This record gives sequence, C-alpha cells and structure tokens, in this order.
Amino acid sequence: MTLTIKQSDLYKFERMVSKLVKPSDAASTKVCLITSDNGAIKLAAFCKDAILTMVVGKTGFINPFSTTLDAIKPIALKKDVDMTLEIQGNSVHVRYGVEQSWLPCNDKVNTLPQAPKQTVTNSKKILDALHSASKCTDPNSVRFALGGICLRDSQVIATSGVQLVAMRGFEFPFKDDVICPASKIFASKELLGIDTDEVLVGQIDNWICFSVGPVVLWLRTITDGKFPKVDKIMEPAENLSYLEIHPTDSAFLLDHIGKLPGSKEAESPIVLAGGQQMQVRAYDQPQNSGTTLVLSHSLFTGEKVAIALNRLFLKNALQFGCLHIGIDPIGTAPVIATGGETTFVCMSLDKYAEPQVDSAKVNTITSAMQPVVATPAKVDAPPIQKRRRKVATKSRNTSKPIGNTALLESAEQIRTDLRNSLVQVSALIKEVKAQRNKDRLIQNTMDSLRKLNLNIV
Repeated sequence: MTLTIKQSDLYKFERMVSKLVKPSDAASTKVCLITSDNGAIKLAAFCKDAILTMVVGKTGFINPFSTTLDAIKPIALKKDVDMTLEIQGNSVHVRYGVEQSWLPCNDKVNTLPQAPKQTVTNSKKILDALHSASKCTDPNSVRFALGGICLRDSQVIATSGVQLVAMRGFEFPFKDDVICPASKIFASKELLGIDTDEVLVGQIDNWICFSVGPVVLWLRTITDGKFPKVDKIMEPAENLSYLEIHPTDSAFLLDHIGKLPGSKEAESPIVLAGGQQMQVRAYDQPQNSGTTLVLSHSLFTGEKVAIALNRLFLKNALQFGCLHIGIDPIGTAPVIATGGETTFVCMSLDKYAEPQVDSAKVNTITSAMQPVVATPAKVDAPPIQKRRRKVATKSRNTSKPIGNTALLESAEQIRTDLRNSLVQVSALIKEVKAQRNKDRLIQNTMDSLRKLNLNIV
C-alpha cells in the first residue's frame, strides 16, 4: 500500500513536535502514521505527557506504523518535495524526488485518547494567551502547581510567585480548575499559521484537548499540587499612583529595554520612576554610568514614585498590552498593570538601592522624537474595581448586543482622544509658562537697568 504526503505537511508537523518536546526526550518520542475512524490519515506524535496529531490525507488507507522523530527529521527538512511511502516488511520505503530512504518501523501503534464529548469554541487569541501565560510559570515549583497554566471560569491564569498574568474572555467546557502544562508550541508559527479563526477546547479524563484545523493537541493535565488563590492579589491597593504608557512609548521601551546596562546583574534591575518626567533608569555600576529613557508621550498621576523592577517584568507587561500601571508610593503593594482583558501583577525589588553615578556619564534618551503611534481604543484600561471585577466576570455574556458594543467602543475612543488632548494641552501649558518666565526675566532686567539711570529706550 502506498501513500503520498506533502513535504510541507511533514515539515510543519516535525517543527510543531520539536516545540512540544525537550531535546532530551526526542529519542523517546514515537511518530505514527494512523488511519482514523472516518478514513482520514493522520501523523501522530506520542511524547511525554503530550500527543500531537495532524491530518495529512482525507481518503485512502495505509497500514498503520510507527517510527522515531529522529528518523523523520532529515526527511522533513527536504524542501518542496512530496513523498511516496510504501511499507515493505519492517521498514518503510520513502521516495522524495530522486532520493529515497528506509525508515525503521513497526506495527505497534499507540492509541489516541477518546474525543471529548463536549467542546467549546474560542478564538485563536487563546493560543496567544497560553503563550503569554507560559512566560509567567515556574517549572521548578514544588509546593504549588506554578509550572502550569490554570484555566478557570473565563480566565487563563499563570504565576511564578513573583509575577502573575490573568487574561479573560474565554470559554471552557469544565467548571473546576484545570491546570494545563506550559509549552512553546502555543507560539509555533506553524500552529498559528493554520487557516482558521477557531480553536476547540475539550477535556476527557486527565487530558485537555486543543483542536486547530487539521491539528489536535493533547496535553496531560497537572494534578500534583493546587493552583494558588490569586483573586485578592489582582485587586489594586488604595491610593496608587498611575503611569499611563502611551503606545509610542511602549514601542520605544521595547526597542531599548534589551540594550540597557546592567542586564547581566542578578534580577536585571531597572528603576521605573514617575513625577514631572516619566523615566526608566538602568545602571552599569562598575563603569559608574547609566542610561535614562524619558517617556515623553505618557501621563502620570498621583504621588511621585521610583520603584525597582526586574526588567523582564516590565517587558512582559508591555508585550501583554498592560499599559496602565499602578504603583504604590510606599512600595509595600505589588505593581499592578492592566490593559483590555489582561491583568499583570509583579513584585518590586525591595532590596535594590539605586546607585549614585557620575551625572556626566548618564546617557539620556527621550521618546519625544519617535513617530507617534495612534492609541488603540482598548489599550488603556481603568483601574480594577474591587468586588465589581468578580461580579462582572461571573455574569459575563459573550453574546453582547452589537449596539452596546459600538457605544462602549465609542466611549473608550472619546476617553482616549481626551487623554491625547490632555497630553497636548500639558505640553502647551509648559511652553506658555516657560515663555512667561522669560518675559518676566526680561522685564525685571529692564527695570533694574532703568534704576541705574542708564539710557535705555
């Protein structure tokens, strides 16, 4: 029995599997070619605590067989060549173009989990949410299940104990918490590039299932340890100062944050400061120098603050779109950032002391000359309201009337326009005050000269 498989399909499959398994587990990963109940032919990879399948043929039949990931990888790297497979005894004869190979194989094929009885449909944004959440896990945690991602109610939540991200707006077919392993596959361009806007989510036994077009991903849920209660952590403290980062300044920070000095120090500290100017400061203590990034387009309200953070936390907040940052002036409460349906919380570096360096060796870079990016309507989120957050989450209706949605978006756009106008008015006021001070200085100088009886016209 022979079968032709597109090389591009094999390449995509191998790339997704490589994101799913650790290099040390590649040798033990079994790759199978199987036929499903409806006659579709699938590639299947059985990894440690994960299974990946992809449909590669709609009709026909081929005897199921299994081989290793290492065996198919060289073939998958061939370009623009479709393969013809023919089973001969205990091996598979593979022809691709003028080349041919023999794959060792056997007829012992693993069994796939049963399909979930109930699934719900989410947008593809859930893959981005799972990828973002994977950045905030702690795989070395023992006491709590911090190495996984908690799927709770309508939220995707992850925390490492020093940073936390929660994203809302999703649906799951289960009521209790399900802890899904973190994985690099959620950011796979092969998975994200599938031509579909829907992701089906289901659960059966101790497996959670994500179906994206022809690809189905099974992940074994984490049952060792409980996920911590984080609701209170996401409630902002009272009397916070707020930094409203403009999208232009967000792009400016993301472009420069990886180039700031001190990245090799423990916890890679930076200082986030708000007052008359909003700044991000970093230092190279051995060189007695530093760099200051001035955020010219952003707004600050509240008491003056200066707080030390791991720069990775600030980078995560910006990448998650959390540009509304609340900071405790006293420094006892965690930093909480919001944006759209996302909340990001992180701890400050309490023991970090901002060094005193030679001011002549401080390089100041301002975002004033950056091209201004239009503010998206839903980037700036208001401070989280206590209690109201929980009620809104539980009573969320995913099928809101179009009229209400349009009104909400219009109101948010008006709020954004007002904030932008406030930035322009503040800049104009500064210029007027500066000119007024110059006029007063000139007038005072003229008056002094007249008192000296000098012939001044």
